[in-house]
Amino acid sequence: MNRFDFYFDPVCPFAWAASRWLAEQAGGHDDSVDWHVMSLAVLNEDREPASDQQRRQWDTSRRLGRLFMAAIAKNGEDTIGSLYSVLGRRFHHEGAEMTSAVVSEILVEAGLPTELAEAMNDDSHDDALRAAHQRSQEALGENGGSPITGINGTHFFGPVLSDIPTGDEAQALYSAIFTLGTTPVFSQLKRPTSGRPVFQR
Repeated sequence: MNRFDFYFDPVCPFAWAASRWLAEQAGGHDDSVDWHVMSLAVLNEDREPASDQQRRQWDTSRRLGRLFMAAIAKNGEDTIGSLYSVLGRRFHHEGAEMTSAVVSEILVEAGLPTELAEAMNDDSHDDALRAAHQRSQEALGENGGSPITGINGTHFFGPVLSDIPTGDEAQALYSAIFTLGTTPVFSQLKRPTSGRPVFQR
């Protein structure tokens, strides 16, 4: 059995696409995935947003990061995967605005107490979020964005997916990523993305 570590920012659509693919494939191969939170807001906190859209994204990143930190403090690391599954569907597929009311519904579905929604506006969770993000950077060995994936302790940035692969394509990608991620001499392979993922609502 192989062990994957997946570091994600909940607002990142590329991470969401990769996470859904990885969760399905790892389950089919009897491999395990440990989920970890990182933060684009923390990664970019010394930069000026290039647009109002980016400013909103980073603000949502920080607020949802606080939510995850509060959930971890209350119920432990095992809550990350289930909370991410529910939240990601509402945020990325349904386009729901992350208001306190919507997040409360998400928490109910994830089996968590609704009062955790208050954490989104509580900056006392920022130190924990910054520490969680720092662990992602230390795992990678340099500054990197979302997602970061580890395979049996070896970490890399990505995979950056513009959609959620299925069927034979998903299986082939899983084999390819595993081969590249576990080949010590391999360092990097990159091509321009085809744009942000657009998930069907």
